[in-house]
Amino acid sequence: MVTRLTMLSKLVIGLVGLVALATLGSGCTTTSSSTLPTTMPDNVQVRTVRVELVSGRTDVDLYCPTTAQPLPLIIVAHGFSRSKANMAGWGRVLAEAGFLAAVPDLPAWADHTCNGKFINELVKHLPASPPEGLKVDRERVGLVGFSAGGLATLLAAADPTVRVWVGLDPVDKNGQGAAAAPRLRCRVAILRAEPSSCNANGNAAGIERALKMPCLSVMVPQATHAELEWPTDKMTEWACGASAEERRAAFVRHALAVFAEALLAK
Repeated sequence: MVTRLTMLSKLVIGLVGLVALATLGSGCTTTSSSTLPTTMPDNVQVRTVRVELVSGRTDVDLYCPTTAQPLPLIIVAHGFSRSKANMAGWGRVLAEAGFLAAVPDLPAWADHTCNGKFINELVKHLPASPPEGLKVDRERVGLVGFSAGGLATLLAAADPTVRVWVGLDPVDKNGQGAAAAPRLRCRVAILRAEPSSCNANGNAAGIERALKMPCLSVMVPQATHAELEWPTDKMTEWACGASAEERRAAFVRHALAVFAEALLAK
């Protein structure tokens, strides 16, 4: 049985919600409270490229395994008012597993449709114009996004190029995600924390109900919204709940298994 988060009172709910909005809008990304090595493993290289696409101009961190072979591509999207720095852990671990992880600063602050279009454009841009020394397999593409980045990647995942979408506690906005979900034809996984004000009381459940495709749905008991961002910070943990590395590791294991099956299996 999954234990549901209980609130002490409506007053606490409202207070936490206000704090969460302030935190997620602050862009505080400098103080990490989750484990992330300051150096990359020997088999992973990181470079930053500037991309100029129709939907926006921004920087993209590329986490690249050392290989001369064409790499399956996974685009990693951060949450609302966050940055690519908050998804560096995901970039590193995906590259260690054999994927090219592209982690952009999303160009639009709160326009999820624009960010979804940017992700679609990036899916086409990187295989067509790869940075020097990289080969990108345009036939093996996945998307993963946290919170509002989960919504943006969901909006992009109807592209037939995309083989798999993983939502990291995605948060819907005005029903956009639920409306887009029936269009998905790729493999789908939704990894969720306990319902709270930080994930709109678990409204990813509405996305899941709207899907026409089978979905791997995992809720890690006692998990907080902050644990699906990697690294997160102390202010976000104060608003959304403290991180535990063992619960974050469970999310990572599920995500890697889904991506390996969808993009690496023969």
